[in-house]
Amino acid sequence: MNKRLKRLAWIGFFFLAALILLLPNKAQLQNQSELGADLPPRDDYQKEGHPKMEYVLYRLMGIYQTQGIEKAKEFARLRSIDMEGDLVRVVLESQTGRASEAEIQGKASLVKVQVENLGGKVETSYRQLIQSMVPLRALGTLIDYQVVKYLRLPLKPYLLEVTSEGVNKTGANQWHSLEAYRTQQGAKICILDAGFKGYRNLLGTELPSSVITQSFRVDRSITADEEHGAACAEIVHDMAPYAELWLVNFETDVEQHRAVDWIIDQGVEIISYSLGWFNAGAGDGTGPICEDVKKAHDNGLIWISGAGNEAETHWEGKYRDPDSNGWCNFEKPGEPVSEEFAFYVYEGDSYFVFLNWDDWGTWTGSEYIGSEGNDYDLYLYREWPVLTDWSRNDQTKGAPPTEWVAARASATGWRYIYIDKYQARRNCKLELFFWYGFNLEHLVPSGSIIIPADSPHAIAVGATDMADDSLHFYSSRGPTSDRRIKPDLCAPSGVSSATFGEREFYGTSASTPHVAGAFGLLRGKTPYTLEQIRTILEARAVDLGPSGKDNKFGFGRLSLRR
Repeated sequence: MNKRLKRLAWIGFFFLAALILLLPNKAQLQNQSELGADLPPRDDYQKEGHPKMEYVLYRLMGIYQTQGIEKAKEFARLRSIDMEGDLVRVVLESQTGRASEAEIQGKASLVKVQVENLGGKVETSYRQLIQSMVPLRALGTLIDYQVVKYLRLPLKPYLLEVTSEGVNKTGANQWHSLEAYRTQQGAKICILDAGFKGYRNLLGTELPSSVITQSFRVDRSITADEEHGAACAEIVHDMAPYAELWLVNFETDVEQHRAVDWIIDQGVEIISYSLGWFNAGAGDGTGPICEDVKKAHDNGLIWISGAGNEAETHWEGKYRDPDSNGWCNFEKPGEPVSEEFAFYVYEGDSYFVFLNWDDWGTWTGSEYIGSEGNDYDLYLYREWPVLTDWSRNDQTKGAPPTEWVAARASATGWRYIYIDKYQARRNCKLELFFWYGFNLEHLVPSGSIIIPADSPHAIAVGATDMADDSLHFYSSRGPTSDRRIKPDLCAPSGVSSATFGEREFYGTSASTPHVAGAFGLLRGKTPYTLEQIRTILEARAVDLGPSGKDNKFGFGRLSLRR
């Protein structure tokens, strides 16, 4: 008997009960300590959940209803879901269709009123997106309103992680003593990041004596207990000591949209962005996050974006099922085909696995339309038959082509991913990203560029070694899903900073501000426009791969040597 049939046999009785009781029984099975639950998938029963609600929220609501608030909070903590008391942070998407901007705002206003009437509080909004704290008890009522199109968790970015040695490596030091071409010696450079903890202690030494700060987080904390942005700002200042620095932070996708609009209005010229997103678009430069990049570009800004650190934590390939049992088969050269995808985790780590596939439809500038409704589901096992987490969004009813699972490792060891084709018209191209998952059994470094570095309007930056210019093993590679070459440039990583210490700042997070600083430096020292500077930097790059632009180094390592 194959694995799939064994799984079905394990819980035939359970699903008969689940069909009758649905939400309560489903929620009771969730175990929060990675002990798992005996809940293999099936193809011959109706998918539970609500078509207008992200599946993980449905599960959270069910746990609250059947096990109480403390179990719900435990579930939320392990999945990085924001809760305050019995309130959960969500994003409501209102119906748009072909509505005008005034109609979109009108519908959003209706949603805000409904949130408040149910005891929730609206935190911020952007066009049809309303970020709110909503009582768990009210989620079911909220999605019944016709004006609400979809209810989901906020998307959140992931960090791509003393004078930087990259200043001399790139030759930027040769420009520092030159007389400025412009009256204002440097450009306005924004470091758009998650937080700037410790930046005040760096003012006048590692940073300019004064900087402009603005937080779009709900709590308005510019530090946000996160040092990442301060370390990036240090490198920008090292590269372009006369530039005016703007430190801006956010936490969610809705907050970023508002931040970018504000940055554009302030006359900022360059954005240094050492963050990345999973499951936020088709990987072809479209989607809501990439739309921010396009808007910045259309307003004359240069957006420098980390390519990502995912070359060793990425897989993509077409769905294959030679035995026609519904499970995706992963092939490794020289080894038998397997229906499980193994990866390694370390005790105490919170780890995430993100799945998406090529059924996004067409991007309109504000939403994707025209998806075929191909539906795949994702399952995470600690070991057979212990199911740790699962994700079953209903793409047949309009959910985006994404799933994600998460857990905190109770012990060091192997974990296993399974992908089930619940209902699909074709075998889609699947893509997996692992956050704090290691030693992937089926590794595909190519195509690991993350969002929004995939945007044609972003300068994507890979990571090369400070000492010998070798490509760092983790540096994400192209091509994009529409076959464009990425990254565009590479820059040093493994450099020193006051924030992280001597030679301890690694990742495309460190590489990106080198390029942003180079733009700011040349902007102040030369008569060239930002687009002309881009052409100059691409032409001067040290070509480290095959001749010309390639999917590992782009045009090559950043160089300003005269």
